[in-house]
Amino acid sequence: MTSTDDAKKIKRNVRLVILGVLTFSAITIGALVNKLSQPRILNKYELRDYGALLLEEARPLVDFELVDQSGGVFNRRRLMGKWTVVFFGFTHCGDICPTTMAELAKTYAELKPVEQQDFNVVFVTVDPDRDTLPVLKEYIAKYHQDFVALSGEASALINFASQVNVAYRPPLPGEQAEPQHGGNLVLVNPDGELQGFFRPPFAHGSLRVVWRSLRATF
Repeated sequence: MTSTDDAKKIKRNVRLVILGVLTFSAITIGALVNKLSQPRILNKYELRDYGALLLEEARPLVDFELVDQSGGVFNRRRLMGKWTVVFFGFTHCGDICPTTMAELAKTYAELKPVEQQDFNVVFVTVDPDRDTLPVLKEYIAKYHQDFVALSGEASALINFASQVNVAYRPPLPGEQAEPQHGGNLVLVNPDGELQGFFRPPFAHGSLRVVWRSLRATF
């Protein structure tokens, strides 16, 4: 074999080595990127640290009927197929409600489009006399056009609230006081079952991390 052939063989081997290194690097980087893009799976202690209180077994909800901000019927069927975060409040609330709704809007905006399709935010008024449908429609639109705001007869609202373990106290007739309500977020799974709660304060990003973990393991 001539020196020219030897040189060609060496060059070919070098190219093969470089190609192998580049291929290995690409595979390694791809695997790393894929791993980093996967949701972090939290154990029950980590979930609790993030503010999530989950039921040992999800609890099915009995059908109910409320009305959304556009006048459409909202029942258990509309909870199916998506994860839903439910928050009870009222539009005149000056602190807890706007802070919580703003955090939900931030969380939603930071989800990938495919994740947004699987994440539903529902605001339920505890002050139906003042929170008429036009008021609710204007209020919820400030946070996101995909969010839903609900009202209904007092008995229907109380029925739904009791199913998801939310206590609130509407003003009594003639009473000059604001409604009293808790600050928990209610989590309903895609089967229309009560999965658990998120308790305040809501550190930014915590809800997103918890939801991605639950979604990946559901």
